[in-house]
Amino acid sequence: METMILERQNEIETLPKKQEEDSWIKDDVLVVILLNKNFDFVATRTPYDIDICGKKMWEWVALSCLDCEIKTTVCTEESDILTLIKPYLNNKKWTFVLYSDTPLFSSSTFISALEYVRAKQVNVLKLQRGFVFNTEYIKNAESLIGMPSTEFGTKQDFFVVDNSTSLYEVNNIIKNRIIDFHIKNGIIIDDKNSVHIDANVVIESGTVIKQNNALYGLTYIGKNCVLEPNNVIKDSIISNNCVVKYSYIEESRISENIVVGPFESIINKSN
Repeated sequence: METMILERQNEIETLPKKQEEDSWIKDDVLVVILLNKNFDFVATRTPYDIDICGKKMWEWVALSCLDCEIKTTVCTEESDILTLIKPYLNNKKWTFVLYSDTPLFSSSTFISALEYVRAKQVNVLKLQRGFVFNTEYIKNAESLIGMPSTEFGTKQDFFVVDNSTSLYEVNNIIKNRIIDFHIKNGIIIDDKNSVHIDANVVIESGTVIKQNNALYGLTYIGKNCVLEPNNVIKDSIISNNCVVKYSYIEESRISENIVVGPFESIINKSN
């Protein structure tokens, strides 16, 4: 099941990803994600580890960087970027620097920025939040002050999550992206507003999801299932042609053609 999830999770973004023509990216690009502590963010844990639809905030940024080599380092707004990234610089031609608090950053903008620096052969591309550097150039730089640069990117790509209000907005955007992805793949969802689906959930075509369903973690829903209202399913496999009614299922496997519920609690079982 994990293999299927890994194959499907990168399809969530609303904009298509280029493939063969951009195969150079993996070989030529290093990505450094700055894990911003942001002391103004009132939360019970570090902001970059906050969960958004089943992924940490910084993981959404990483997901948009295709299969590039990724390094992470903790920072604050006062940190010197060059001091932070220089220990990670290698022989990759380009170094992409992003912040963990921009989880809406898209793979299409990632590709566009890299195509721009490659075509224009610029040494520094300033993003609305972050940079793309020519690695050899930046290895010898002592400061970013006064460097010639061109600003790049859209407002939504670099929308900063720095408080509970912005977190709520971004959570809704990502939630709707995930649900729209499943609808386009043949899933019938009665009420988008009351359904929650984590990023790693795999749902096969023909399945119907009614109101007030929550699907969490590494969950797989097979073909032609019906999830009646008010189910919670976490880290479980629901095989083809099952019906689940008003039930809680966690770390379990349900065989094909089974009716679960109403009002069952199934934890760590297979049937």
